[in-house]
Amino acid sequence: MEPVDKKRKDVWIAFSDLFLDTDQTIYYKNIIQVCAGSNFSIKELQEILFNEVAPVCSANLKSVAGEWIGFDQDWLISNIFKHTNKKEWKLKLYKYFGFKGFIKDHWKKLEIKIIDKRNGN
Repeated sequence: MEPVDKKRKDVWIAFSDLFLDTDQTIYYKNIIQVCAGSNFSIKELQEILFNEVAPVCSANLKSVAGEWIGFDQDWLISNIFKHTNKKEWKLKLYKYFGFKGFIKDHWKKLEIKIIDKRNGN
């Protein structure tokens, strides 16, 4: 596996909390902190959430006994890395199609707070 930038890994791990079988809003503070502290633009953060993390993690929300404590970080990083390096990655987007509205709702709230945090608010 090729090296992945630490900041990108941190963003992957933070965003993965949105797909735990629990109240995702309890993770907002950490997600905002990690994303605001990254060098990624708001557009890049959105793409990371929708195109890298969601296709790998959204299946957890369909599981009867989904993960609720946190994803194993080695598993998470390995699977997102594999997913993003496949030429046919867009084919996997169907896996979270039903959760796109769910993800968009979280993203709308997080985006505003990430921008505020970066602006010192």
